Amino acid sequence: MTKRTSPHSPHANSSLWALGLMSGTSLDGIDAALIKTNGITIEEMGPGLTVPYEDDFRVQLKSALGKNVRDHQLEAEVTRRHGEVVMDLLKDFSPTVDVIGFHGQTVYHAPPVTLQLGDGEQLARLTGIPVIYDFRSQDCSQGGQGAPLVPVYHQALCAGMEGPVVVLNLGGVANITYINGNELIGFDTGPGNALIDDFMMTHLDQPYDVGGKIASLGKPKIELLNQWLADPYFQEPYPKSLDRDHFKRLVEGVKGIDGLSTLTAFTAFAVFHGLQQIPDFTQTPPKKVIVCGGGRRNDTILHWLRFLLRKSEVIVCDDLGNEGLSWDGDLLEAQAFAFLAVRSLRGYPLSFPLTTGVREPMVGGKQAGFIAPP
Repeated sequence: MTKRTSPHSPHANSSLWALGLMSGTSLDGIDAALIKTNGITIEEMGPGLTVPYEDDFRVQLKSALGKNVRDHQLEAEVTRRHGEVVMDLLKDFSPTVDVIGFHGQTVYHAPPVTLQLGDGEQLARLTGIPVIYDFRSQDCSQGGQGAPLVPVYHQALCAGMEGPVVVLNLGGVANITYINGNELIGFDTGPGNALIDDFMMTHLDQPYDVGGKIASLGKPKIELLNQWLADPYFQEPYPKSLDRDHFKRLVEGVKGIDGLSTLTAFTAFAVFHGLQQIPDFTQTPPKKVIVCGGGRRNDTILHWLRFLLRKSEVIVCDDLGNEGLSWDGDLLEAQAFAFLAVRSLRGYPLSFPLTTGVREPMVGGKQAGFIAPP
């Protein structure tokens, strides 16, 4: 395919069709989504899809976690699979896609070092579409955590909502975005689904606890929960971010249904603890806590969140109805990287002092597959 010219000026404020790709730390597969945006507002939501990883490849990826080593063979395979997903999504999509936002697969995150497997140049060759990739390293090089990057997209989604509003993403790691007018705060609160999924696979040979039903049969061990919440991470000021396996050693040896129930409660209590660090949280509780990510399907996590955050409306993002844009909890992070790709092209910042801890608002991302206009 022919590489396309960079969609910069002369129409710097025009909206572009962008395709975002996300493979999260839950290692469940590749999400791809299309949006039309100018990098500030969202004009239109396009189609999307999710392609699960098969068990064997998931095992390969899991073996790379926690290693600050770029496995070029695995990276090529990750990129190839993303290219196939792009072509599958675009086969029945007629508008021209101007850019791809390619997050890649995070295998190591310990700021200032972060590593995502994904070759932007290879993906541009495979698809014939310009690619923005490596979204996190520039932020880390300037004193930031490199995560989370989705808050500015959450802010665009929540435009017009009465604040304060919290968007909670329950992926492998849980992160929050706090929005109150122009105030934007974001950080990782603690575990999301990763510990639960690892427990399920290790002890029950199942990829996850469907609906949190198994955890609901147990009783959390309060002493153990308090021990985990004493981890120094929870005392660190935000912005802050986590590697997927930060708590792995802490929870080793957990067994039984009560153990699973305790892990599930841990996710919710960590979210509550994180929100309490926000100065205005107690005096002005959020109007809404909007839950996204795979963990939104875990009713036991939601039960704990609604108990702990009972002064706020805890709502699953898919249930927002006609309030603003339609939210798709399965595709939100993929949409976010489509949005961030356009922001990167426009020279708009992706990260901010109160979202990643970077010294000043930072434009991130590298470009691949662009041809400068004559």
